[in-house]
Amino acid sequence: MTTGIATKTAHAIGIERARPGRPIIQLDDQCVVSIRGGTVITIDGEKVAFGRDTQIASEPFIPGKDYAIGINSEGELYIKLANENPLNGKTFAGFHFAPSGNATATNGGDGVPAINPYSLWDIGFRPSCPDPRGMAIVETAAGKLFWADIYLLGVNHIKNGTSAQGVMIADGDDLPVRIGGEGTYDRCHFTAVSEIYAHHGKRLLGAEEFFAAAYGVKERASRDEEPTLTGSLEDNAARFISRWGLFDITGTMWQWGTDGHPDDPRPSIFGGSWIDGSYAGSRGAHLDYWAELSSGGLGARGASDHLKLD
Repeated sequence: MTTGIATKTAHAIGIERARPGRPIIQLDDQCVVSIRGGTVITIDGEKVAFGRDTQIASEPFIPGKDYAIGINSEGELYIKLANENPLNGKTFAGFHFAPSGNATATNGGDGVPAINPYSLWDIGFRPSCPDPRGMAIVETAAGKLFWADIYLLGVNHIKNGTSAQGVMIADGDDLPVRIGGEGTYDRCHFTAVSEIYAHHGKRLLGAEEFFAAAYGVKERASRDEEPTLTGSLEDNAARFISRWGLFDITGTMWQWGTDGHPDDPRPSIFGGSWIDGSYAGSRGAHLDYWAELSSGGLGARGASDHLKLD
C-alpha cells in the first residue's frame, strides 16, 4: 500500500492506495464507477477506509461532461458534475463521460456514450497541470506516461478550459481568445497556441506522443466537411477517436505540436484535416513547419506531464 498527499488542492487530502501506479477508482461497467478495496482517504483529518470494492451511486451521466467524486458528512461516496476545477474543493477523484467509447482496434470508436477508462484520475494519479478535467492518460511505445486533451482547443478556453465538448473549434478562421480574456489573437499560429497552453499549465504534444495518442483511429480517412464544434460525432466522426479516447485526433483539423526534440523543438503539425482524405492518419505529420501559419484547417491540442509526487 502506498500513501500520497495532494499538495495542490484546496483541502488537505491524503490517499492510501491498494494498487501503486493506478487510480483509486475503477470501472465496473461503461457507466459504473467503484472505489478500489483497500483504499483509505483522509480529508482535513477525517479518515474513511474502504475494505472492499465499493460502487458509487449516481444519476445518469451526460455525454461530454466531467465528473468529480467526494465523500459527504455521513461518509458516503457521491459523484457530481465537475463544473468547476475539482481540485479546488473536497473531491478527490474524477472521470470524463464521453459521447463515444474508445477505439478497441484500428477503426475508431463506436459512438456509444461511455466513461473513458483512461480519464480516471485521483489527487495522486493525474496530470500535473492545475485542472485535470477533459484529459486522458496515454502511454507511448517507450512506456512514457503523459496526459492529452480529449478535445481540440476551443475558442473561449478562458471560460471552458482547453478541452471541452461541444464548443467552437479554435482555428485560423475562428480565433482563440487571448489569455488575458480581452479580444482574440490575430492568428492561430504556433506562438499563440503555445502561449495559451502555457497559461493553462499545459504544453503541445511532441511527435512520438502524438503518434501514440492517435493510435486506433481509422487510417487514411478524414471527415467530408469542415467541423465546427469539438467532439461532434457528425460526419461519421467516431472513426477519428483513438484508443485513449481522444476525439478528432485525425482527419478533422491539423494540430500544432513539436517534433519532440528535448532541447530545441521545432513547430510541427499532425493528424490531417477534413480536406486531406487518405493523407490523414495517426502518422500524418510535418515535423518542420512554418510557425506563422494560421488557417481554417489548423487547430491545436494540449498535453500535460503525468504527476510525480515526491
